[in-house]
Amino acid sequence: MRYLESKERSTEILRLALPLMARQTAAFHPLSYALWYEHCAGMNPDLSRVLDSRLTTNVALTEADVWRLYAQHIAARDMEAFERLQLQLRNLLEETAQSTASASDQAAQFGHSLQDHAKELAAPQEPEKLREIVAELLVGTQKMQHVTADLSAKLHARTNEVNALTENLRRAQSEALLDSLTGLKNRRGLERAVEDLLREPPGLLGSALLLADIDHFKVVNDTYGHVLGDKVIRAVAHVLRSSIKGRDVAARLGGEEFAILLPQTSLTGATAVAEQIRGTVAQGRIHRPDGNDSIGQVTLSVGVAIAKAGDTLEALLERADAAMYTAKRAGRNRISVASEAAASAAAFKAS
Repeated sequence: MRYLESKERSTEILRLALPLMARQTAAFHPLSYALWYEHCAGMNPDLSRVLDSRLTTNVALTEADVWRLYAQHIAARDMEAFERLQLQLRNLLEETAQSTASASDQAAQFGHSLQDHAKELAAPQEPEKLREIVAELLVGTQKMQHVTADLSAKLHARTNEVNALTENLRRAQSEALLDSLTGLKNRRGLERAVEDLLREPPGLLGSALLLADIDHFKVVNDTYGHVLGDKVIRAVAHVLRSSIKGRDVAARLGGEEFAILLPQTSLTGATAVAEQIRGTVAQGRIHRPDGNDSIGQVTLSVGVAIAKAGDTLEALLERADAAMYTAKRAGRNRISVASEAAASAAAFKAS
């Protein structure tokens, strides 16, 4: 969604939104602001009904509420807009194809008419007959000139419309599938990447999924504030983006949790990527806005899972998530593989 309000109008919306956001338990971040921005701007009636109800009953929004409402009332709407633009583009191309086919049929008829007249002119003709043939040729030529001019005008108009729709489609796709804070794919973007992967063999089979969570992120937010917390999230996102290539996909699933999809990647290759990401993040330092001391070491716990036959994205995420929590229980700032996580969980239950 692109917001087109003026600076003055957006300032007024901010003035209205901030007191409402302050009444919630959810943090001040782009997704939370997007909810209250659209509510105060009056641009999302369905969302406003939900928020008005919460305000009336004085039930504060939690982080989970923010993510759920954003997915239902903003991300889903943007996906609908994207799909609607796709349909408009398909219809436009079909109309253009029909216009071209019609002009082609008329050109073919004109060609047959010319051939018939050529046969007639091959034999001596009376002056009156010649005048009739010439008159028919003039009418046919004028008709073809009109058809050609009409087609040219339609193609020109269609070209402009296609260009505009393509740009809107590109923008809608980007906004619907990307995380606003980091520029990585969002959850829907990751799902779309898996859908694309499933369209051709071997699909998801043999692909690796890394699930990474920033250790003690709540402490960072509580100690240094959400502005610095967002800076940490963007820094981790930058490391992820720098560590992938080709068809690999990095996504922010929400909060401080990230996923990295590595198509057709062995366990050895996946753990190497995971270790590179973990090590790079651990070596970095995030400085406070005033340029003074850093906030200390930022670390990740990473779970690694390899897709098996029949796996869905949900099943793969579940195994990677179990592995990630095994890494956290083992002391954080480390990697755990799904098979190891399962064995650890089994041992934990047995004890």
